[in-house]
Amino acid sequence: MKKALLIFPIAGLLLVALAAAQVSQDISVTASVQPYISVVFNYNAVDFGAVYPGEKIPAPGNAQGAYNVSIKTNTPLVVSAIRTDWTPSVWMPLWFGVQYDIPLLAPQDQIGIETPIQIGPIDVGEYIHYHGYWLDVPIVSPGNYSTTVTITYQPA
Repeated sequence: MKKALLIFPIAGLLLVALAAAQVSQDISVTASVQPYISVVFNYNAVDFGAVYPGEKIPAPGNAQGAYNVSIKTNTPLVVSAIRTDWTPSVWMPLWFGVQYDIPLLAPQDQIGIETPIQIGPIDVGEYIHYHGYWLDVPIVSPGNYSTTVTITYQPA
């Protein structure tokens, strides 16, 4: 009986000694961050309404920032814009401008969208990208005219 009593305290000391030992392991953690582009157009049409012949007629809503795009990106972007021919066919210049984080009142750089244009680069970050539209209306027959503008955001 004395032998058994002697074994239990020794076993208890070993368990306490093992419990107090520190064990550590370095764990490797990796991640492969992929390009992220979030572009949300907050408009889908521009209506100039009734217009008369004139130059650089602003689209209603330009000054209020009505034509804007929310952008979040971790990679630089470029923006391209192109328009279709007017229907019915007519020569009527359409101008386009962009501004970051403040609505367009009168942008310095208006670009005619008669041929494809490219704007950029747009830096990594989170932005509101304001678009503005202006129209030159020559002496043309009265009627309704339309065109489609395609704006593309893509990695630079």
